[in-house]
Amino acid sequence: MSVLKKDQAQMMLQLVVAVLLFRFVLFEPLINDLGLTKLHFFSFLVAIGFILYGGVLLYKIVLQEEFPDKSIEKNIEKSYYIYLGVNAIGIAIAITVAGYIDKTYYFGFFLALAAILYLYITQWRKILVFDNVVYSLIIAFPLFNLVLMDLMPSLEMNAEHNPAKQQLLNISLQICALLWLLYFIKTIVMDLKFMELDIKHSRKSLATIHGRLVGAKRTTYLSIIPLALIVLFCIIHTNLTLLIGYIAIAVIIPYLIYITKLWKAKTTEEFNSINNFLNIIIWLTIFSIVVLFFNLK
Repeated sequence: MSVLKKDQAQMMLQLVVAVLLFRFVLFEPLINDLGLTKLHFFSFLVAIGFILYGGVLLYKIVLQEEFPDKSIEKNIEKSYYIYLGVNAIGIAIAITVAGYIDKTYYFGFFLALAAILYLYITQWRKILVFDNVVYSLIIAFPLFNLVLMDLMPSLEMNAEHNPAKQQLLNISLQICALLWLLYFIKTIVMDLKFMELDIKHSRKSLATIHGRLVGAKRTTYLSIIPLALIVLFCIIHTNLTLLIGYIAIAVIIPYLIYITKLWKAKTTEEFNSINNFLNIIIWLTIFSIVVLFFNLK
């Protein structure tokens, strides 16, 4: 479990770094009229933090209810009240932030995150494949949220006068979508990595049902989808020569190595190595935000 927690901690760190790079490296130097001021941007982070913490607390409560013989959360009733309070604070802050940009309905993004977390933890995490899709979406959700709240308000008012901002919005959303897909693939690789542990605790996943050999081949085929989208991104944005060069060297080449390693993988150690390699690819994809800034500037 400690290994799993380290993996989750790294994904949270990747999320925080990506949010900060989008805001302070890409958006702020290039766009004058961002939707969020610095104060409201940090309020945005706090709101997301409260809602995600609420999800962690709910997960502990559910685990305690599923395994009453274990000591995970001592006082379930008290924890439920804390969970409700934490979510209420997060959504209240979200309403304030959305009200500042005169788009009060934007707080619906935060409400949707809290609802998705609740449904995932209580129901969806036991649905094969769908749980991987939702889990990866939860990780990438704050990125989509930031892009929309920072760029959409002024774009909605002056869309015809902001072709550069429209391009930045499109590229940023495409990067978010790519990260979502990479996290989706990563969750499946982690299922293969922890297959023996899942079997021991009677947890179902595609890996436990079909085995690692079939899982490795299937995940390799799935991994072609992000690769195809990366190539398509490069074809669409041929004017971004610096970014395309970076992607070709720092993302596509390592990704091809990852696919080759995944096709041959059989053991826990090999899947652990592949998972670490995929983490590096995700980090390199996140740092493409910096390269994009220099290209656009």
